[in-house]
Amino acid sequence: MAINTVTRPDVDRVSILGVEIDAITINSAIMHITDVAAEPESAARYVVKPYVEFLDRAATRPELRELLNGAYMSLPDGVAAIWAAHYLYAGPHGGWRFWRTLTQIVLQPSALTWPLPEKIAGINFTLPLLETAARKKLGVFLMGQNNAEAIAHTSATLTHKIPGLVIVGTRSGRDELSTLGSVSDGWIDQAATEIATLKPDIILVGMGFPLQERVIARLCEKVPHGVFIGEGGTFDYEAFGGGRAKAPARVQRLGLEWLWRLLLEPKRLKRQLAVPRFIWRVWQTR
Repeated sequence: MAINTVTRPDVDRVSILGVEIDAITINSAIMHITDVAAEPESAARYVVKPYVEFLDRAATRPELRELLNGAYMSLPDGVAAIWAAHYLYAGPHGGWRFWRTLTQIVLQPSALTWPLPEKIAGINFTLPLLETAARKKLGVFLMGQNNAEAIAHTSATLTHKIPGLVIVGTRSGRDELSTLGSVSDGWIDQAATEIATLKPDIILVGMGFPLQERVIARLCEKVPHGVFIGEGGTFDYEAFGGGRAKAPARVQRLGLEWLWRLLLEPKRLKRQLAVPRFIWRVWQTR
């Protein structure tokens, strides 16, 4: 699949297992995205937020690396990327420092904020992004959830929470004519027509990796304008009208949100095996 690339912002970036990630703060990322979204003539582009599972899978699949590296911006979602960048770029590689930096995730997370200054996850990024979009009077489109009613509820929750937010349309992330985890060419064409007609400036897509990244890359080739952002499971959280509780602030500070989610959803154990695999892959790059 051809990747429709645009010039990336002039910011420092690091490479983790072959995936380029921007070294940028939340506020600066929001500024870049909303500024380009506000330009009516700016071409469509997409933003990814690599999480540990993204990086683990992309390490052995060139197509996924190409997809992530074709993004306009790549923002670190999760403490694993913050840790890996610090270990790989902020000092010598070696066993002692490797294990020391791993323990710092819990004991001293503030020591890991270079070269990636902070993690840019769903709630701590997307809600401020939407608040900025409301102030700049940008139109927003939501795509995700498994049915039209669920994504409409997400829309209603956000418009109630954020005064002035303009959500111009919504679309379920489930193609009923395709198997779970895939969409048809017809579905893509319908979505492109709908987005081109409504002309949103920002399109949030919560369909899970790598489906949402494949979808937004294809849509960028078919619509003239808009910043597409992969949101993963963001819409599932209570703040967006979903049923999933956010981890307590202390758990977030310690970088243990993955453990919090695993305790609440034990079925995620297989997916969480990506964490030790990722750590091993980073160690092997020494």
